[in-house]
Amino acid sequence: MIDNLLAVFAVTYSWLYQNLISPLETFAREFQFIAICIVTVVFIIVSMFLMLRQARKLPKAYRVDIADVYGDSVSIDGVRQLFKTYEAAESYARMYRQSFSQYKFRVVGMEKEPDKSH
Repeated sequence: MIDNLLAVFAVTYSWLYQNLISPLETFAREFQFIAICIVTVVFIIVSMFLMLRQARKLPKAYRVDIADVYGDSVSIDGVRQLFKTYEAAESYARMYRQSFSQYKFRVVGMEKEPDKSH
C-alpha cells in the first residue's frame, strides 16, 4: 500500500514539476531578464532627458569679471572678457590672475550671447 502511494506521489510530483513548476521557473527567469532590460532602457532615457534639460539651462556665453583690490569692477585694456565656452573663460582667467595679481578675475555665465559688433 505504501509502495503504491509512493509510486502515485512520484508520478504526480514528476508530472507537476514538468508541467507546472519547470515552466514557471523558466518564465520567471525570462521575466527577470526582460524586467532588467526594461529598467535599464528607462534609466537611460530618463538620464538623457535630464542631461538635455540641463544642457538647455547652461549659459550661452561667459564673461570674465575683473575687480580691483577694493572690489570695484574695472576694465583692463587688452584683456579679453567675452567667451563662448566656460573652459576658455576659465583658462584666460587663470592666465590673467598670474599676469595681474592685483586684480581678482571671476568667470560669470551670461544668459544671452554677446553682440557680434564688439
